[in-house]
Amino acid sequence: DPEELYSAREFYQDTVNAFYGKEQYLFTSPWAKLNYNFKFRNSELTILSGYNGSGKTEIVGHMVLEAIRQGVKTCVASLEIKPGILLKRLTRQATCCKTPPIIEIDSAFNLYDDRLWIFGLTGTAKAERLLEIFEYASRRYGVKLFVIDSLMKCGIGEDDYNGQKAFIDAICDFKNKTGVHVILVTHSRKGVSEDMPSGKMDVKGSGSVTDLTDNLLIIWRNKKRERLMAELADSMIPADADQQKILDEASSYLIMEKQRNGEGWEGKIP
Repeated sequence: DPEELYSAREFYQDTVNAFYGKEQYLFTSPWAKLNYNFKFRNSELTILSGYNGSGKTEIVGHMVLEAIRQGVKTCVASLEIKPGILLKRLTRQATCCKTPPIIEIDSAFNLYDDRLWIFGLTGTAKAERLLEIFEYASRRYGVKLFVIDSLMKCGIGEDDYNGQKAFIDAICDFKNKTGVHVILVTHSRKGVSEDMPSGKMDVKGSGSVTDLTDNLLIIWRNKKRERLMAELADSMIPADADQQKILDEASSYLIMEKQRNGEGWEGKIP
């Protein structure tokens, strides 16, 4: 028989483990409400999408810090921000301080040591070279989480749908071969208004981006609530009933639009 052909019986124990075994995952997110329904698993691709200014890079920063806190070696390709600025933002999140004292910066870098690698190129990177570096980091240092921020900076045109599909295919081959998890940041198309969350169909680029991903997360920032809070603060007038409904909403939502594995939960958390 060819080596790719198996009897179903050979996967009996894998099937039993899928029902009754300990859940296998790489790391959990910083948000308990999300962890109840989703965990970052090996050999998966997660797309994180949202409008400009919605906080995608900040959300990724929280994910990266939680991963390395749990001992997961991580490599970040932040193609829109220089490494020093990226680490400044990340260290603010790690220390919970806008301008941390040097001793706390040193403490944060002690956390980064042997756990965090940076792809040191900003601007437009060649997709092939990026994955070559990732494959090296996986083999040489045992890196298990890779972040690409963002797709539009990978040297593929916005209307080059075949190129985008080929790149996503290459990412899927990479994560399946190495067992790593990849987080890819994308942008949402501009709609009539940002007052409603974007969805699966709003992810910019080829439809294959969302077709091929294992998980699709969307971050939505409630700017309507922010504007109302500013208006009420300026006017000093109490909110009416309709305004209070807006104020009772969350300041942002993390929305799971697609989850191929696990139990396939979809929903949103504030």
